[in-house]
Amino acid sequence: MKFKEAIVKILELALPYLKDLIESKVVPVLKRKAYERLNDFASDSIEDLTELYEKILNTEDEMKKKAHLEGFKLGVEAIGAIGSKLVEASEVLKSQLEA
Repeated sequence: MKFKEAIVKILELALPYLKDLIESKVVPVLKRKAYERLNDFASDSIEDLTELYEKILNTEDEMKKKAHLEGFKLGVEAIGAIGSKLVEASEVLKSQLEA
């Protein structure tokens, strides 16, 4: 048997197992990483806004307080908009499975 034929035979036997391995191990890891990044982004945003809220409470300079308050409001609106967009996208994507 030639080397090329041997490799082809090995690949024919191995590829279904490799596919199963990738689907069972690699894909779940990628999903987990995606969820972790999204969670990190959300947690960091919430933490930043919490710190900004503390600045609002503790800042005596009215100009800085107003600036912090505007940033806080903008951040809260951004989180709400991102959350709404994610929920909407989730519903649309789920409906595609049902169609």
